[in-house]
Amino acid sequence: MQEAIICGVDGSADSLRALRTAGALAERLGARLLIAHVAHPTVYPRVGTGGLGRTPVAAPLVELEREAAEAVIDSAALEAGVKGAERRALSGDPAESLADLSDEEEAALIVVGSRGRGAFKAAFLGSVSNGLIGIARCPVLVVPPGAGST
Repeated sequence: MQEAIICGVDGSADSLRALRTAGALAERLGARLLIAHVAHPTVYPRVGTGGLGRTPVAAPLVELEREAAEAVIDSAALEAGVKGAERRALSGDPAESLADLSDEEEAALIVVGSRGRGAFKAAFLGSVSNGLIGIARCPVLVVPPGAGST
């Protein structure tokens, strides 16, 4: 099997820079490129005899989330000018899901941007790139802001 380079995208400018970098690396190395977007699973509060709790969202909404994730991937690939890449829409914790995908695909490298959808969210939830560095079993390339802009 041809080695894979996985690139996580979320639609942010940093993830688009990461995708351009991953595409260029895959082309130079003769590796296959796999673009992934990880959506956090949606949960809704429920009221029952045990009080408030959380329950997974109903199946039709899960399908909508998958379609939205695929749209993020398609848009990122188009905007970054990447063609012929495999695509994967996932649900779960982004760092864990990307690390698990890299294991499944026996990836040579994971490429991500240094920040996602906002500094507040990254500070509050923890950075995907920092999380990946701690758990991935393959190298992780974090593409900084400004990379490739010259």
